[in-house]
Amino acid sequence: MQRGWKAAAMAVVLAGAGAASAHEFTCDKRVQVMGEGQTPGVAPRVTKFPATLRFHYKLRNVHPTGESVADFVEDPLLARYGFGTPFPTPMAVGVGESRDATFELKLDTPEACQALAASDGRVDDSFDSALRVKWALGETQCAARVTCCEPFVDCELTCPPDDPHCVETPSPVAPGPSRNAGFFKVHEQALGQCLAGGGLELGVARVESLEQALGLLWASPGLDRNGGVRTETDVLRFELAREALVATCNERLFGASEKRGRALDEALSTLRGASGETGLERLVRELGRHNDAGLGKPLPGGFDAGRATPAHAASIAVDPVEPGRR
Repeated sequence: MQRGWKAAAMAVVLAGAGAASAHEFTCDKRVQVMGEGQTPGVAPRVTKFPATLRFHYKLRNVHPTGESVADFVEDPLLARYGFGTPFPTPMAVGVGESRDATFELKLDTPEACQALAASDGRVDDSFDSALRVKWALGETQCAARVTCCEPFVDCELTCPPDDPHCVETPSPVAPGPSRNAGFFKVHEQALGQCLAGGGLELGVARVESLEQALGLLWASPGLDRNGGVRTETDVLRFELAREALVATCNERLFGASEKRGRALDEALSTLRGASGETGLERLVRELGRHNDAGLGKPLPGGFDAGRATPAHAASIAVDPVEPGRR
């Protein structure tokens, strides 16, 4: 914020300095994900790989009477790909004129996109690529945002035209309806219908009754049933068991999903000790995304979830996790 005020103050100084030494630019940066549709006003989303991102820059002299000279132009995020300086500097731009530049970046895998998203310092699935322009007594910035698809949820791998050994995979089927822990913890009737399919061995606990299932959904991940503080690993195992319970109910009640089923199998294998304890955080996040994927879709016709009874559900919930059980 302080930097912005300084820039504004410099602009005031610049206005009184006279046309002979005045410079002023605006910049515009856009990005297009080739081969994918784009909604106006919404950051483009990468879902198909390999993907090509086309960045377009426009640097415009907006000083009313004089030439403007850009002394420094930088795009730090793209520097590692050889496009950190889209315009040579110093660069003079006449009155009413502009300069354009383009750059294409290829991302081969969803992981490459996620790595780029992580490189901007924020923990999310998007990245902002910012262009910084400096001139005598002033500077400006413009940015473009790209959102990466979620691996194992809505990413689609396609064959590049120059790879004869690649086998095209079917397009992913749109996820059906699903509900998350917040739904099942207050809809006892729906949770009971899920448990009618049999008990669940979740590693940290075996869930056989409605009270135990509600206990897993209502209990605090950080505290055990005796009030003791769970270790960081135990917290992750508890959270994974909760997401696995919810995913199982989604599978049983609303129809099987191939991708969610694979993630659930891996989660159950990890919880039961067959796959070690690596990747707990990733599995919690991945299974949670699957459970959230169909929240906006209506439940199957004829399915009666019953009314929400949060107070009663919380009153009968019994944490099934025995402290120290692995």
